[in-house]
Amino acid sequence: MNGSILITSKETEFGKNLAAIFAREGYEVFSPDSVVAQKITKLDFFAETTDFCNLTADNFSISSGIDGEIIEKTFRKNVIKPMATLEKFLPLLEVGETKRLFYVSSAEASINETCDAIGYGYKMSKIALHQFLQMLRNDLAPHGFTFRIFDPLPKKINPQIAAESAFMYITRRRGTENNDPNRDDETSLALRDAEGRHHAW
Repeated sequence: MNGSILITSKETEFGKNLAAIFAREGYEVFSPDSVVAQKITKLDFFAETTDFCNLTADNFSISSGIDGEIIEKTFRKNVIKPMATLEKFLPLLEVGETKRLFYVSSAEASINETCDAIGYGYKMSKIALHQFLQMLRNDLAPHGFTFRIFDPLPKKINPQIAAESAFMYITRRRGTENNDPNRDDETSLALRDAEGRHHAW
């Protein structure tokens, strides 16, 4: 085996494909429930693949009126639950070999790249996730943890292709981009998409 990975959610095609690729490549793949059931004692990789987005309901704007319940539900799924899940399994990652954390996000949540006026709940939840990840990195990087933030470009790229891209990003050292130390994914947080592009937060 090449190591072990906890994939938190397979609710999306991307999550299902990512789990299948890790299994194909010889990794032990666990869900939160299976880690507990099998009494796993250590984990190498942690992939938070939760990406709750319901634009059918989350299609309001300031002018049309904001639905606080939708915003709260989205925030809980995309921020609060991932925080709690990592907290639960962090002791297993601390004794693992790789200590790499992977999170699904969206470039559309970037202040620089938000181009429309809908999706308040989703985009605000991802911005909150970014802030959590920055604080998390400040806490865990000195202890050997590294981070991967990834936009699978749903509805733009085939989820199988996106998952293949994510697998490569998770399992390899990215290194610097254009010899710029500020774009070294091992020493700073970087949001990259399924096509390998670097995005502003």
